[in-house]
Amino acid sequence: MSDATTTLARLRAPDSPHLAALARLTVEDALTTPIAEVATPRWMASQLATFIEAATHGPALRDFIERRLADVEGELSAERRSLSTWVPSEVDGPVRDLLKRPWTPDPELTLRMIDQVAFHDLLREVIGSSLRSFSDRARDFDKRALGGLGKQAKRLGKGLFGGAGRNFSGTAAGLMGAVSEEFEGMFERRLEEFLNGATHEALKVATQHLCDPAHADMYGRLRVSILDVMLETPLSEIASEAEKLGPMETVDVVIAALRSIVSSENFVERTEQRIAAVLDRTGDGTLGAWLDEVELRDVWVASTTELLSQRLHSVARTEAFEAWWTELHAP
Repeated sequence: MSDATTTLARLRAPDSPHLAALARLTVEDALTTPIAEVATPRWMASQLATFIEAATHGPALRDFIERRLADVEGELSAERRSLSTWVPSEVDGPVRDLLKRPWTPDPELTLRMIDQVAFHDLLREVIGSSLRSFSDRARDFDKRALGGLGKQAKRLGKGLFGGAGRNFSGTAAGLMGAVSEEFEGMFERRLEEFLNGATHEALKVATQHLCDPAHADMYGRLRVSILDVMLETPLSEIASEAEKLGPMETVDVVIAALRSIVSSENFVERTEQRIAAVLDRTGDGTLGAWLDEVELRDVWVASTTELLSQRLHSVARTEAFEAWWTELHAP
């Protein structure tokens, strides 16, 4: 048996440490290489463009997402557990701290955002319904407690003029009824005039309330309360609401947007410039130094070495590797 064949058998042995050692050498080399030298900005930009083009070309990506959404919808449709059972407990505290942090938005920006037809219509409905309800209660009170203006006028006419007051009382009742009807019509006209100006003023008041620093803590507590409601809502309800938004239509929009971005002129060049700018800020920093800083070096080295070792062992057992190995050792 030749040396090449013997060495290949040693590499292919299940308990062979040689490829694992090679994987470890590769990982250690990567740790000491400056991040800017691991790959050129041009290469990373072109790879990104290739990946986006491949992912958004044809129906494969959409079909995959659609199948996954269908699977998730099926799993959650009968799930009565709340969202809180699926959220890692480790993130609960940080998320709450972030949401309750006092924050005051810019008043002008806020008003521009909410000064929209939908909010105007909402306020018109709320204010108008309240005023109409008050008017209806006032008329109902008049009918029940006072007997109505027309009836009062009729009784008053009879009492003052005796039998001769019948004609007068009837006329008075008709007059007061007409006045009442005119009042109702005037109320509707004035209400519309009032609402035309009141809705914008109401939005301004709402903006002042939202942007008042004195209310920042209160709105922070509101955000946390909304989070609590979401966390205690059964997943089946959340899935049902999400389905109303048309998730596949959203996916189509995202895919179309990505396809448009990557097909734009000079995409690779512009992306290269942005990546280069980010790498320039790292200077001569290495991946190992960054992993040391975040205290993840040992974990990353162990997991990456194991993965790379598994792939090398798999490659070493292929016919293609054997042919390459034999050619490498050929005289």
